[in-house]
Amino acid sequence: MYPWIVTIPTIRTVAAGTTVCGSQTLVVHADRHWQARDLALSAAATDQAARRRRGALLDTAGVDVARWRGDGFSQLAC
Repeated sequence: MYPWIVTIPTIRTVAAGTTVCGSQTLVVHADRHWQARDLALSAAATDQAARRRRGALLDTAGVDVARWRGDGFSQLAC
């Protein structure tokens, strides 16, 4: 298994209809990029993860999955 960095965009509406964009980043271990994506989305769906991102909604269409190479850089997966 390899470590993967998965970044999921988030959207939250605050007072006066202002939209705040952010992201939730998770590190997971998987053999393939699609497995890493699935594991991260499952982890992000938990109550604890929702509290951490202050109830922001996940934008699952914009998920980025990158394999961590250990040198401070990541390699995006297709």
